[in-house]
Amino acid sequence: MSQTNSNDSYPLPRDTSETDRLNEQHKCLVGAFGFHIHPSISVTTEKHEFRVADVACGSGIWLTEIAIQYPHAQCDGFDISDKQFPSSSDLTRHFGTRVHFHAQDATAEGGYGKAFEGQFDIVAVRLLHISIAGAQWTRAVQNAVALLKPGGYLQWIDWDPHSAHLVQSRPLVKHAAIDKLLGFFKQFLGALDTGATARLPEEMRTAGLVDVRSELWALDADLGWREYFLKTITTVLPDVIVKRTGQAPGGAGDGMNWAGIKAAAQEEGKQEGLWVRTEMWCHVGKKPL
Repeated sequence: MSQTNSNDSYPLPRDTSETDRLNEQHKCLVGAFGFHIHPSISVTTEKHEFRVADVACGSGIWLTEIAIQYPHAQCDGFDISDKQFPSSSDLTRHFGTRVHFHAQDATAEGGYGKAFEGQFDIVAVRLLHISIAGAQWTRAVQNAVALLKPGGYLQWIDWDPHSAHLVQSRPLVKHAAIDKLLGFFKQFLGALDTGATARLPEEMRTAGLVDVRSELWALDADLGWREYFLKTITTVLPDVIVKRTGQAPGGAGDGMNWAGIKAAAQEEGKQEGLWVRTEMWCHVGKKPL
Protein backbone atom coordinates (compact mmCIF):
# COMPACT_ATOMS: atom_id res chain seq x y z
CA MET A 1 0.00 0.00 0.00
CA SER A 2 1.23 3.49 -0.85
CA GLN A 3 1.89 6.00 1.87
CA THR A 4 1.66 9.77 1.71
CA ASN A 5 3.84 12.00 3.88
CA SER A 6 2.06 15.27 3.11
CA ASN A 7 -0.54 16.72 0.80
CA ASP A 8 2.01 17.61 -1.88
CA SER A 9 4.30 14.60 -1.68
CA TYR A 10 4.34 11.52 -3.85
CA PRO A 11 2.95 8.30 -2.28
CA LEU A 12 5.86 6.15 -1.20
CA PRO A 13 6.14 2.78 -2.98
CA ARG A 14 5.64 -0.57 -1.31
CA ASP A 15 5.17 -0.49 2.42
CA THR A 16 8.24 -2.57 3.37
CA SER A 17 10.91 -2.00 5.99
CA GLU A 18 13.64 -1.57 3.36
CA THR A 19 11.60 0.98 1.40
CA ASP A 20 10.88 2.85 4.62
CA ARG A 21 14.58 2.83 5.50
CA LEU A 22 15.59 4.14 2.06
CA ASN A 23 13.00 6.88 2.20
CA GLU A 24 13.99 7.94 5.71
CA GLN A 25 17.64 7.99 4.62
CA HIS A 26 16.71 10.14 1.63
CA LYS A 27 14.84 12.67 3.74
CA CYS A 28 17.72 12.95 6.18
CA LEU A 29 20.25 13.35 3.36
CA VAL A 30 18.23 16.09 1.70
CA GLY A 31 17.74 17.75 5.08
CA ALA A 32 21.48 17.69 5.77
CA PHE A 33 22.58 18.85 2.30
CA GLY A 34 19.70 21.25 1.80
CA PHE A 35 19.23 20.45 -1.90
CA HIS A 36 18.22 17.76 -4.37
CA ILE A 37 20.32 19.26 -7.17
CA HIS A 38 23.51 21.13 -6.28
CA PRO A 39 23.13 24.93 -6.68
CA SER A 40 26.06 25.00 -9.13
CA ILE A 41 23.86 23.12 -11.62
CA SER A 42 21.56 25.52 -13.42
CA VAL A 43 18.01 24.21 -13.83
CA THR A 44 14.67 25.99 -13.96
CA THR A 45 11.09 24.81 -13.52
CA GLU A 46 10.21 26.39 -16.88
CA LYS A 47 12.68 24.37 -18.96
CA HIS A 48 10.67 21.91 -21.06
CA GLU A 49 13.57 19.82 -22.41
CA PHE A 50 15.00 18.95 -19.01
CA ARG A 51 15.84 15.26 -18.54
CA VAL A 52 17.33 13.65 -15.43
CA ALA A 53 18.62 10.17 -14.56
CA ASP A 54 18.89 8.73 -11.05
CA VAL A 55 21.50 5.95 -10.81
CA ALA A 56 21.18 3.45 -7.94
CA CYS A 57 17.75 4.98 -7.39
CA GLY A 58 16.48 2.48 -4.79
CA SER A 59 12.85 3.31 -4.00
CA GLY A 60 12.90 6.20 -6.47
CA ILE A 61 11.93 8.85 -3.94
CA TRP A 62 14.64 11.31 -5.04
CA LEU A 63 13.51 11.01 -8.66
CA THR A 64 9.79 11.34 -7.95
CA GLU A 65 10.44 14.43 -5.84
CA ILE A 66 12.41 15.88 -8.76
CA ALA A 67 9.40 15.15 -10.99
CA ILE A 68 7.20 17.10 -8.58
CA GLN A 69 9.62 20.04 -8.30
CA TYR A 70 10.13 20.23 -12.08
CA PRO A 71 6.78 19.57 -13.78
CA HIS A 72 8.32 19.49 -17.26
CA ALA A 73 11.17 17.11 -16.42
CA GLN A 74 11.50 13.69 -17.99
CA CYS A 75 12.89 11.31 -15.35
CA ASP A 76 14.49 7.86 -15.55
CA GLY A 77 15.64 5.77 -12.59
CA PHE A 78 18.16 2.92 -12.81
CA ASP A 79 18.89 0.29 -10.19
CA ILE A 80 20.32 -3.22 -10.24
CA SER A 81 17.09 -4.44 -8.59
CA ASP A 82 13.48 -3.45 -9.26
CA LYS A 83 12.23 -4.63 -5.87
CA GLN A 84 11.80 -1.10 -4.49
CA PHE A 85 10.48 0.60 -7.63
CA PRO A 86 7.09 2.33 -7.51
CA SER A 87 4.34 0.52 -9.36
CA SER A 88 3.72 1.43 -12.99
CA SER A 89 0.11 2.31 -12.19
CA ASP A 90 1.15 4.77 -9.48
CA LEU A 91 3.69 6.39 -11.79
CA THR A 92 1.17 6.75 -14.62
CA ARG A 93 -1.48 8.16 -12.29
CA HIS A 94 0.81 10.81 -10.82
CA PHE A 95 3.22 11.58 -13.65
CA GLY A 96 1.76 10.31 -16.89
CA THR A 97 4.66 9.25 -19.10
CA ARG A 98 7.30 11.48 -17.46
CA VAL A 99 8.82 8.96 -15.02
CA HIS A 100 10.22 5.51 -15.79
CA PHE A 101 12.34 3.00 -13.90
CA HIS A 102 14.76 0.43 -15.32
CA ALA A 103 16.54 -2.57 -13.76
CA GLN A 104 20.14 -2.11 -14.92
CA ASP A 105 23.59 -2.52 -13.40
CA ALA A 106 25.52 0.74 -13.01
CA THR A 107 28.80 -1.11 -13.64
CA ALA A 108 27.75 -3.21 -16.64
CA GLU A 109 30.13 -3.34 -19.56
CA GLY A 110 28.46 -1.46 -22.38
CA GLY A 111 26.67 0.88 -19.99
CA TYR A 112 22.95 1.54 -20.16
CA GLY A 113 22.53 0.92 -23.87
CA LYS A 114 22.42 3.10 -26.97
CA ALA A 115 18.88 4.31 -26.28
CA PHE A 116 20.06 6.25 -23.22
CA GLU A 117 23.46 7.50 -24.36
CA GLY A 118 23.77 11.29 -24.51
CA GLN A 119 20.16 11.86 -23.43
CA PHE A 120 20.33 13.47 -19.97
CA ASP A 121 20.89 16.99 -18.67
CA ILE A 122 21.67 15.69 -15.18
CA VAL A 123 22.76 12.29 -13.92
CA ALA A 124 22.60 11.89 -10.13
CA VAL A 125 24.28 9.11 -8.15
CA ARG A 126 24.08 8.55 -4.40
CA LEU A 127 25.69 6.08 -2.04
CA LEU A 128 27.30 3.32 -4.06
CA HIS A 129 30.09 2.91 -1.50
CA ILE A 130 29.32 -0.70 -0.46
CA SER A 131 27.91 -1.84 -3.80
CA ILE A 132 30.99 -1.61 -6.05
CA ALA A 133 34.74 -2.06 -5.75
CA GLY A 134 37.97 -1.81 -7.71
CA ALA A 135 37.62 -1.28 -11.47
CA GLN A 136 33.83 -1.09 -11.07
CA TRP A 137 34.24 2.50 -9.88
CA THR A 138 35.80 3.46 -13.20
CA ARG A 139 33.06 1.71 -15.18
CA ALA A 140 30.33 3.28 -13.06
CA VAL A 141 31.70 6.77 -13.74
CA GLN A 142 32.19 6.08 -17.45
CA ASN A 143 28.67 4.67 -17.76
CA ALA A 144 27.18 7.68 -15.96
CA VAL A 145 29.11 10.14 -18.14
CA ALA A 146 27.92 8.32 -21.25
CA LEU A 147 24.34 9.15 -20.29
CA LEU A 148 25.02 12.90 -20.37
CA LYS A 149 24.23 15.32 -23.16
CA PRO A 150 27.01 17.76 -24.06
CA GLY A 151 26.75 20.42 -21.36
CA GLY A 152 25.09 18.00 -18.93
CA TYR A 153 26.11 17.50 -15.29
CA LEU A 154 27.05 14.49 -13.18
CA GLN A 155 26.27 14.88 -9.45
CA TRP A 156 27.67 12.13 -7.22
CA ILE A 157 27.13 12.02 -3.44
CA ASP A 158 29.04 9.36 -1.53
CA TRP A 159 31.42 8.71 1.35
CA ASP A 160 34.04 6.41 2.81
CA PRO A 161 32.31 4.60 5.71
CA HIS A 162 35.72 3.72 7.17
CA SER A 163 35.89 7.37 8.22
CA ALA A 164 32.87 7.07 10.55
CA HIS A 165 33.74 7.41 14.23
CA LEU A 166 32.05 8.28 17.49
CA VAL A 167 32.29 11.74 19.01
CA GLN A 168 30.75 13.19 22.14
CA SER A 169 29.94 16.54 23.71
CA ARG A 170 29.57 15.39 27.32
CA PRO A 171 31.91 13.55 29.73
CA LEU A 172 31.56 9.92 30.80
CA VAL A 173 29.26 8.91 27.94
CA LYS A 174 29.10 5.13 27.53
CA HIS A 175 29.73 3.83 24.03
CA ALA A 176 31.50 0.45 24.23
CA ALA A 177 28.76 -1.45 22.38
CA ILE A 178 28.46 1.13 19.59
CA ASP A 179 32.25 1.04 19.22
CA LYS A 180 31.99 -2.71 18.70
CA LEU A 181 29.27 -2.33 16.08
CA LEU A 182 31.36 0.22 14.19
CA GLY A 183 34.33 -2.13 14.41
CA PHE A 184 32.28 -5.02 13.01
CA PHE A 185 31.01 -2.74 10.23
CA LYS A 186 34.52 -1.69 9.20
CA GLN A 187 35.68 -5.30 9.35
CA PHE A 188 32.79 -6.24 7.06
CA LEU A 189 33.86 -3.45 4.67
CA GLY A 190 37.48 -4.58 4.67
CA ALA A 191 37.40 -6.20 1.24
CA LEU A 192 35.60 -3.29 -0.41
CA ASP A 193 37.22 -0.29 -2.10
CA THR A 194 35.09 2.19 -0.17
CA GLY A 195 37.81 4.84 -0.12
CA ALA A 196 37.40 5.22 -3.89
CA THR A 197 34.79 7.89 -3.23
CA ALA A 198 37.62 10.37 -2.59
CA ARG A 199 39.10 9.50 -6.00
CA LEU A 200 35.89 10.23 -7.88
CA PRO A 201 37.03 13.71 -9.06
CA GLU A 202 40.02 12.11 -10.81
CA GLU A 203 37.75 9.44 -12.34
CA MET A 204 35.33 12.14 -13.51
CA ARG A 205 38.09 14.18 -15.17
CA THR A 206 39.54 11.05 -16.80
CA ALA A 207 36.08 10.28 -18.18
CA GLY A 208 36.07 13.70 -19.84
CA LEU A 209 34.22 15.96 -17.41
CA VAL A 210 35.34 19.54 -16.75
CA ASP A 211 34.72 22.11 -14.01
CA VAL A 212 34.75 19.32 -11.44
CA ARG A 213 33.77 20.61 -8.01
CA SER A 214 34.24 18.55 -4.82
CA GLU A 215 32.79 19.49 -1.45
CA LEU A 216 33.24 17.54 1.78
CA TRP A 217 30.19 17.96 4.02
CA ALA A 218 30.03 17.36 7.77
CA LEU A 219 26.58 15.80 7.72
CA ASP A 220 26.45 15.28 11.47
CA ALA A 221 26.19 19.06 11.86
CA ASP A 222 22.54 18.44 10.97
CA LEU A 223 20.64 17.15 14.02
CA GLY A 224 18.19 15.17 11.91
CA TRP A 225 20.96 13.26 10.15
CA ARG A 226 22.80 12.79 13.45
CA GLU A 227 19.76 11.15 15.03
CA TYR A 228 19.02 9.04 11.95
CA PHE A 229 22.55 7.73 11.55
CA LEU A 230 23.01 6.82 15.20
CA LYS A 231 19.73 4.89 15.02
CA THR A 232 20.97 3.19 11.86
CA ILE A 233 24.18 2.10 13.58
CA THR A 234 22.36 0.67 16.59
CA THR A 235 19.23 -0.87 15.04
CA VAL A 236 19.71 -1.41 11.28
CA LEU A 237 23.44 -2.06 10.85
CA PRO A 238 23.57 -5.24 12.99
CA ASP A 239 20.92 -6.93 10.85
CA VAL A 240 22.57 -5.72 7.63
CA ILE A 241 25.85 -7.34 8.68
CA VAL A 242 24.10 -10.60 9.52
CA LYS A 243 22.17 -10.56 6.23
CA ARG A 244 25.27 -9.85 4.13
CA THR A 245 27.56 -12.33 5.91
CA GLY A 246 25.04 -15.03 6.79
CA GLN A 247 26.02 -14.99 10.44
CA ALA A 248 26.63 -12.71 13.38
CA PRO A 249 30.25 -11.65 13.89
CA GLY A 250 32.20 -13.69 16.38
CA GLY A 251 34.58 -12.60 19.10
CA ALA A 252 32.15 -10.26 20.80
CA GLY A 253 34.09 -10.44 24.06
CA ASP A 254 33.13 -9.12 27.49
CA GLY A 255 30.68 -11.99 27.85
CA MET A 256 28.25 -10.28 25.47
CA ASN A 257 26.46 -12.17 22.73
CA TRP A 258 25.35 -10.53 19.46
CA ALA A 259 21.85 -9.81 20.74
CA GLY A 260 23.37 -8.34 23.88
CA ILE A 261 25.62 -6.01 21.89
CA LYS A 262 22.65 -4.75 19.87
CA ALA A 263 20.57 -4.17 22.99
CA ALA A 264 23.43 -2.39 24.76
CA ALA A 265 24.13 -0.23 21.70
CA GLN A 266 20.50 0.82 21.52
CA GLU A 267 20.60 1.88 25.18
CA GLU A 268 23.82 3.83 24.59
CA GLY A 269 22.20 5.54 21.62
CA LYS A 270 19.57 7.07 23.89
CA GLN A 271 22.18 9.19 25.68
CA GLU A 272 22.58 12.87 24.94
CA GLY A 273 25.88 14.15 23.63
CA LEU A 274 26.84 11.08 21.57
CA TRP A 275 26.79 10.75 17.79
CA VAL A 276 28.67 9.31 14.82
CA ARG A 277 30.86 11.72 12.86
CA THR A 278 29.93 11.35 9.19
CA GLU A 279 31.55 13.28 6.36
CA MET A 280 30.21 12.89 2.84
CA TRP A 281 31.44 14.08 -0.56
CA CYS A 282 29.39 15.86 -3.18
CA HIS A 283 31.17 15.82 -6.55
CA VAL A 284 29.81 17.74 -9.55
CA GLY A 285 31.27 17.76 -13.07
CA LYS A 286 30.16 19.00 -16.49
CA LYS A 287 30.36 17.29 -19.88
CA PRO A 288 31.93 19.71 -22.37
CA LEU A 289 29.73 21.18 -25.10
